[in-house]
Amino acid sequence: MLQFITHPSSRYSILEEVDMALSGGCRWIQLRLKDAADDELRAVAVDVIERCRQVDAIVVVDDHVELVEPLGFDGVHLGNNDMPPAEAREVLGAGPIIGVTAHTADDILRYRGLDIDYFGIGPFKPTSTKARHAEPLGLDGYRDIVATIRGAGVD
Repeated sequence: MLQFITHPSSRYSILEEVDMALSGGCRWIQLRLKDAADDELRAVAVDVIERCRQVDAIVVVDDHVELVEPLGFDGVHLGNNDMPPAEAREVLGAGPIIGVTAHTADDILRYRGLDIDYFGIGPFKPTSTKARHAEPLGLDGYRDIVATIRGAGVD
């Protein structure tokens, strides 16, 4: 399933982005507001969650494990510098979704055996939404990752 990741822009508000993604048929939203103050994140989250519930879409929050339960997110996405996924699972319990960023097959393989629901792999191409990001993988990079993890017995 395709996941839409929000990103602040001068052209559209976060809510406009979410509305466009949902009206286009996307049913999985990641609310990512890296530089937002806690109050702003919470205010936007309430509206994003409401919109997602109206169309039965999944909604996860980037980084903020502590907001999943109180605000009603379906789960959390964790980057390499966030809470370790095993710790997040202890905090959240068995129900919520936990996703993790991966840039290489080794990133995926090191989490083998943990209760992780998905990996966000990338970046596919250069991005301006992050000050620092891993080297873009491109299609060949994605193929290499899939071949490596399949070769390691991971489906």
